[in-house]
Amino acid sequence: MRILTNTWYVAAWAHELQEGRLLARRLLDRPVVMFRRSDGSPAAIADYCPHRFAPLHLGRLKGDAIECGYHGLQFDGSGACVKNPHGNGQIPKACRVPAYPLVERHGILWIWPGDAERADPDAIPDFSYLVAPDRRTVFGMAAVKANYELITDNLMDASHTQYVHQDLLGTAAFERSKHEVVQEGSAVHSNYLIPGSEVPAAYRAYFPDDPSLRVDYSVNFRWLPPALVRNSVSLIPVGRTAEEGILRTGTHLMTPETETTTHYFFCHTRNFSLDDEKVDERIRWWQKAGLTDQDGTMIEATQQVMGTADLDALKPVLLSIDVAAVRVRRVLKALIEGEMTSIPISPVAPAAT
Repeated sequence: MRILTNTWYVAAWAHELQEGRLLARRLLDRPVVMFRRSDGSPAAIADYCPHRFAPLHLGRLKGDAIECGYHGLQFDGSGACVKNPHGNGQIPKACRVPAYPLVERHGILWIWPGDAERADPDAIPDFSYLVAPDRRTVFGMAAVKANYELITDNLMDASHTQYVHQDLLGTAAFERSKHEVVQEGSAVHSNYLIPGSEVPAAYRAYFPDDPSLRVDYSVNFRWLPPALVRNSVSLIPVGRTAEEGILRTGTHLMTPETETTTHYFFCHTRNFSLDDEKVDERIRWWQKAGLTDQDGTMIEATQQVMGTADLDALKPVLLSIDVAAVRVRRVLKALIEGEMTSIPISPVAPAAT
């Protein structure tokens, strides 16, 4: 499986992991079960008992340990067996399972699948805007039957919005958009400016008083390894200040489940109508219509055509619109190939503004 291992991936939204409950998920083709200790701190261990390989998530929490539902062995957050209820209670030395560093930050549970001694929480990128008091965030997630890199390709190329999302984001002004791709360390930015655009259908509800309004419409994407994308969208009425426009920040965090399936965590953060449930509902509708139904359907269909072949091996025709996606793939490939050398993992990026 073509992945970085010594880096942080998203295991779950923090609110998914409830006290007293077990959360099982296949991450990077590994079975993982997560739980909260009695002090609230999160833990992640391999989701199997080394005795008869029963899934531990079919057991139950006993204090700070998981009791296997098959024969009652108990395992703590370090993966060590801490109780054998059979015979003299002696615990075999081999009776343990892998454990994974799991850190809760910015409403996200981050997991490190590689060398635990290299797991530095300070290397977790800054997504603090997700929980900022002056922002409102609507969370969601989807299971996508496609490789995680295909989702990244889709996100870094805004031209697809004029076709896949034509009814929601289409604008004739896109033809005169200005596009730039910038790399800063391991971060890749794909920035679009669409001046003097009509308001796309997905945003008309935010400008209801003037159907002829024109806006300076910008869409900026930032990718960080391994598959973390932030896209900032602003629509500012032509000739007015930024305060008179709207800012929405989309966050797209992809974690491979298997070679051809992905856990897609997404959310939208905004700086307006913070207490308006109707806006929340519109965003949830977009998350389903745009991200799951439209993008998801296209990406999954693409994966079916590709099968298990790597994109580069298929020798795709490249267009000018592919610059950002190609740059991302090259950066990721270099990081994967150099993982055992001194090539650094992504720098911590600043929060969205």
